[in-house]
Amino acid sequence: MIWLPISLSQMNIEQVIIKNLRKLPLEKQQEVLSFTESLIPKTSLPLPDPTLAPEQRAAKWMSWVQSHSSNNPPLPDEALHRDTMYED
Repeated sequence: MIWLPISLSQMNIEQVIIKNLRKLPLEKQQEVLSFTESLIPKTSLPLPDPTLAPEQRAAKWMSWVQSHSSNNPPLPDEALHRDTMYED
């Protein structure tokens, strides 16, 4: 659950964003647009296409996976152990 200040809980987030966006100069609005457009491919999974062959679906999936940054450090081995994931 996302905590929102009281002023945001009375309006939906979209309305607040639009309200704030209208206060910005055009060049800042363009920055906001670029930023939001950059978020879309990173947050949405590609939709399955039933007309594609399995090899084509796999290639499309790999293309999506490779479109993400690989600059993140790998998880340490202990992070992958069962006892760190589940409470017994």
